[in-house]
Amino acid sequence: MNISISTTFNAILFLSAACMSNISFANDMGEEPLDDPVAHGEEAHKNHCYKCHSDDVYTRDNRFVKSIDALSQQVVRCKEGSNVPWFDEDADAVVQFLNKKYYRF
Repeated sequence: MNISISTTFNAILFLSAACMSNISFANDMGEEPLDDPVAHGEEAHKNHCYKCHSDDVYTRDNRFVKSIDALSQQVVRCKEGSNVPWFDEDADAVVQFLNKKYYRF
């Protein structure tokens, strides 16, 4: 079987173009960083967190979240405990929202 250099080059060019279009498509499907993580976190919080508790849990005098790391860990515990379908970026956005609105660490 004799494959010419031109045929090989065309095949490589075609595959490269196909791969680049897939990368571009992936970025259009939400693979880019969130433009406004706080707004995204607020929406995710509204859609999921109020099913279990109100804002009182963040403002009570005896709250046990005392650092940004503890807040992040608590959001992950809640996410996993209630099977919320969030990616890490979603949980991070909720942490940013809660920190901005209530905690200010």
